[in-house]
Parts: sequence; structure tokens; C-alpha cells
Amino acid sequence: MKIDTLGKWQQSIQCMKLNSLQSLLIASVLGMASILVPVWLLEDLKPYDAPLFPMLRTGLEGISSYSFALLFMSGFVVRILSASASWIIGLGCMALFPIAAICELIEDPTSHNMFPIELILYAFYAIPAAIGAYAAQSFGHLVCNRTTTTHS
Repeated sequence: MKIDTLGKWQQSIQCMKLNSLQSLLIASVLGMASILVPVWLLEDLKPYDAPLFPMLRTGLEGISSYSFALLFMSGFVVRILSASASWIIGLGCMALFPIAAICELIEDPTSHNMFPIELILYAFYAIPAAIGAYAAQSFGHLVCNRTTTTHS
């Protein structure tokens, strides 16, 4: 009797599907972690000063390929666990950054004098997460097609 582990994996993932709000919350936390984790890993980053979130500014000013890889993986994981649209997951990974910038603007109105350009950069940084989500979507279709052909 052959055990179809790929089919069982697919069934267990489908049982764990998150709703839209849960997936956006997880995406935003993973997106924040994607920028902050390299700050701890890379020792040669220049520390920056900020009114409320200096580590966040350091991570954004010294963004690295690690951050982009982590954003890709964040989008991939969230898309595997949810049915949300991939572009929404990509934007969700960067959702906390404008909120943090607005909080810093309230604290010090001179801290983000190029806020509109900052929003464009956040949208650009959402691209790796969206690509990861689209890759997970393609991976899911590949797994679904493979399991349906093996059961036939």
C-alpha cells in the first residue's frame, strides 16, 4: 500500500487556511521581521537615529539582500497558509511601515520630510513578498495537478 505523502501534505495545508485578516496580520509581522532581523545579523550596518524606531530606520536605510530574501519567504509562507490574493499579501508585508512613519511624524514633524517618496519605496519593497506569494500560488497549483494525476 503506497502512502501519498504529497496528497496528505496538501490536505493538511488546506485545513490550515487563514482568513484574510489573519493572513494580513501575519504578513505584516513577518514583513517587519524581514527588515529587522538583518539588523541583528549584519554587524557592519551604520546605526541611524529616529524619534521612535531607530532599529527600523537602520534596517530600512541599510536594506540588504537578506531583507529581500526574507520578504520573499514571508510572502511565500503567508500565501501557502491563506487564500488571500498575492498582491495583497505583498502589500500586507509592508503595511506596518507607513504606520510607523506616521507615528514618527506625529512625534517629530521634521523626521520624515520626504514621506510620499517613502511610500513609493515601501511599495517597491513589497515586490519581493508579492513575488514570493505568486511563487507559492504556482507551487500550490503544481502540487494540486501532481496529486490529481497520481490519483487518476
